[in-house]
Amino acid sequence: MFNLSSFERKTVILAADIVGYSRMMDEDHSVALDALRNVRDGIVEPCIAAGDGVVIKRLGDGWLAAFDGCSDACASALKIQYLLADEGAPALRIGIHQGPASFVDEDVFGTGVNIASRLEALAKPRGIAISDAVFANLSKDLQVSFENAGARVLKNIAEPVKVWAFGGVPPTELISEPISIQLENFVEKGSLDTLAPEIVEATTIELEKYRWLHVLRPENEGAPSKYVLNATLRRSGDRIRLTVHLSVRHDRRRLWSERFDRVVIDEFELADELSLALALRISAEIDAHEKLQIQMRPPEQLNAAELSARANDLMSSGQSDAFEEADAVLTRAIALEPRNTSAQIQKSFVGYRKAMSGAWPVHETLAAALQTATDVVRMDPKMPGAYVMLASVNGMMGKTEAALEAAAQVERLNPNAWGAPHGRSIAYTFATPDWAQTHDPKALHAVTNAERTLELAQSSKFRSGHLFFLGIGQLLHNASDVQPGISTLERSAGAAGANWWPSLFLALAELRRGKRQVAQQHIAAAHTLFPALSMSAIADIFDRSRVWPVWQVELEHLPDLGLST
Repeated sequence: MFNLSSFERKTVILAADIVGYSRMMDEDHSVALDALRNVRDGIVEPCIAAGDGVVIKRLGDGWLAAFDGCSDACASALKIQYLLADEGAPALRIGIHQGPASFVDEDVFGTGVNIASRLEALAKPRGIAISDAVFANLSKDLQVSFENAGARVLKNIAEPVKVWAFGGVPPTELISEPISIQLENFVEKGSLDTLAPEIVEATTIELEKYRWLHVLRPENEGAPSKYVLNATLRRSGDRIRLTVHLSVRHDRRRLWSERFDRVVIDEFELADELSLALALRISAEIDAHEKLQIQMRPPEQLNAAELSARANDLMSSGQSDAFEEADAVLTRAIALEPRNTSAQIQKSFVGYRKAMSGAWPVHETLAAALQTATDVVRMDPKMPGAYVMLASVNGMMGKTEAALEAAAQVERLNPNAWGAPHGRSIAYTFATPDWAQTHDPKALHAVTNAERTLELAQSSKFRSGHLFFLGIGQLLHNASDVQPGISTLERSAGAAGANWWPSLFLALAELRRGKRQVAQQHIAAAHTLFPALSMSAIADIFDRSRVWPVWQVELEHLPDLGLST
């Protein structure tokens, strides 16, 4: 028999609830009470006792029970549902989880109770939902009664829980919610240091500019969050040391730790500097961790925001078939949540990447991507990602002023977003020759914005593209000295997810300095990445930009290297 004497222990918790009991009470109070007594005294509590379990708490029309063994709990639950299978009998939902539980004054608390209760709410009427922790400890003859319901995101539970179901697989909860992060312990209790509160406030403000993050301040202690940022600040004279740890709340697994040593000259300036550095790294680490978790779950279990993240990850490969897969993923995301801005932004991004590839009609594909981004701005004018796409697409279309205005709006909404300088680097690269001659004749703006992009996007999976725009900017800045551009483009071509653009311009640069054989090797590499590469495909993308007249002589020699017209 289960013993309640221990204060805290790993326990199997069974949560059960009568479906629609409030409605039954409204329809006939006395009939509902009789039904509850019959279910309680004749079925539920005898079955729990027969399985060596103990009813810890009655919840009106529900129960919490504790067991020592997973098999005992599940056998009891199956027997309850079997005995209530008759037509007209009240329907129960049951959830079971094995986890930490604390027993205080004939009550029970803890993660085990919380997850069991969430599983009970997830189960179908007359069904049972159990966690993987329970399923793994069942005998084979009990396991066959449950089918895999996949990993599920449970309310106020940080990590997804793999669920097994009896009585049918429950529907997946697909509503997107912001990812939450809690800021904690920026200074030891009792300290009078004024710098720590300034860093907390500045970091919160910077993180809140990432619309997909929900930031909880230290005073929200105890509020549910998926991630925790712990930090300690110590001071010695005019020197400070800030040590930070980003962890997953569920198991306190650390994703990132770093120490910042600084000399304090101006507290406000230091708080601003550290908050920017923290926001950049935290957002990048959480984004990478979220995408890794999403990869491990089947698409049918993902909500619109998660599907959008998966599509973004697919696009980082640079492969045309991955663009098609990303497009299909986003079609599902938009069907689930038509007004989900993350999905719509990624839909625009797919169009932009398709146009870059040359495998789709450039102008029509860009026009569709532009329309999607414009629609997102109408839905939510404060989404930085929508303006990133307006900057990128308008830039590639040669609509330079519109691209620069969109990039400025990105910066107003989130100065940490690398989309602002990246949008500008695209705009300055694809500007028409006349516009460039007036506004950026030496391509200095193209170079400085690409450098700023690389500074802000150190963890980006799209680094190859960022390097490309720096390399092409360097070639435009000094067309006679091509070595700096070649060095950067070689890094771009060697980075993960590279497309054929770096190889093409490496070939052009090598032709300029007379290295025809090396140029031919680069064209062969470009052909490998895009077998349909031709002069007309290159012209569709670049012939209206400032790039074309600068490299026209070399471009005209590409057919001599085997490139079709």
